[in-house]
Amino acid sequence: MTKPDRTIYVGVNLHKQHHTAVMIDCWNKKLGEIRFDNKPSAFPLLVKEVKKHTKKGMSVVYGLEDVGGYGRALAVYLTESG
Repeated sequence: MTKPDRTIYVGVNLHKQHHTAVMIDCWNKKLGEIRFDNKPSAFPLLVKEVKKHTKKGMSVVYGLEDVGGYGRALAVYLTESG
């Protein structure tokens, strides 16, 4: 199991046209934020931004707030990307 201080948490607020993601550490310190289009070609931008804040040996936990089904494509992308 990964230690909390070796984890980056990414909360994603999902919308029809765009998504907004915020990265925090285990102490709730905001590490970054990114807004990106809700289309598969933009999803690598999220992963690239998250990697800027992820040191070697760290894990990333994504939380997608999705009440309208707008995050399905992103969830599939993240799952298939590992």
